Amino acid sequence: MWVWIWLRPPEGAVLTDTLNMTIQFSSVIAAEKAELGSGFSALRVEPGRFGGAADPIMGFDHYRMNAVTFAPHPHAGFSAISYLFEDSTGGLRNRDSLGNDFVVGPGGIVWTQAGEGVLHDELPAKPGREVHGLQIFINMSAAAKNTPPLVMRLDGSEVPVSTVPGGSTVRIVAGSYRGIASPLQSADSIDLLDCALIAGSDLDFPLEAGRNMLVYCESGEVRLTAKANESVLTAGDAVAISVSDAADSLRIGSDSDARIVLLCGQALNEPVVQYGPFIMNSEAQIGEAAMRYRSGAMGRLEPLS
Repeated sequence: MWVWIWLRPPEGAVLTDTLNMTIQFSSVIAAEKAELGSGFSALRVEPGRFGGAADPIMGFDHYRMNAVTFAPHPHAGFSAISYLFEDSTGGLRNRDSLGNDFVVGPGGIVWTQAGEGVLHDELPAKPGREVHGLQIFINMSAAAKNTPPLVMRLDGSEVPVSTVPGGSTVRIVAGSYRGIASPLQSADSIDLLDCALIAGSDLDFPLEAGRNMLVYCESGEVRLTAKANESVLTAGDAVAISVSDAADSLRIGSDSDARIVLLCGQALNEPVVQYGPFIMNSEAQIGEAAMRYRSGAMGRLEPLS
């Protein structure tokens, strides 16, 4: 089970452009290696290091898994997202206490919108076949934390793709991009875009007031610019972008082929209390979630034999 602790950086450690209060780039953060046993390894970006600039993103793992790693476990108050890159050699099996038991292949996604609480288990569909993808935690708004759990999925062929001049492509895994909407729409309007850049081409992304963005470079090298802000990312780097009071656009360019992931959502600006697999707004809500889990109100899910 992915367990995260919300970290807050020292005052003033995040923002690099204090004079430009409309669009703010964080400092670039390099993902750190993490391992769980012999079958799971990850490059981990801890969004807490960006301070509020990454809100509502709570966890981000770029992982590879080739063996059963996690036993059935609960989640409540946030969305747990598993997205497989198209080059993943294996599929991902999802089991949960809602009665689902299915496999998504390369390019597919499982979006567990935990709400009041659910148990799930994710593992390689075939032992030894490596799953290559992202595990992302997205905080749910206070209003959405009390909703019944919902598990959504898309196979790789169901993800819409936009091809821009120059040949670069954008897979619209969740949310929307340039008028194209994914069939997967979350309760709190999250955009998840998988972008393959062709050398010498640019991509433009709208930046909306009140929404924060995390950009992660999976491979290659990219340049990000917006007004007076500029960052360069290489493989394993991430940056957070916040837009306070006006819409604008972000331009991403590369001199060589590159792949990036963009994750964008409304800044919640709400209290965050986390205890293991529960993310709530107060300690009282954490206690209520733990009671629901212990009482069986989140359902049951037996381990695989």
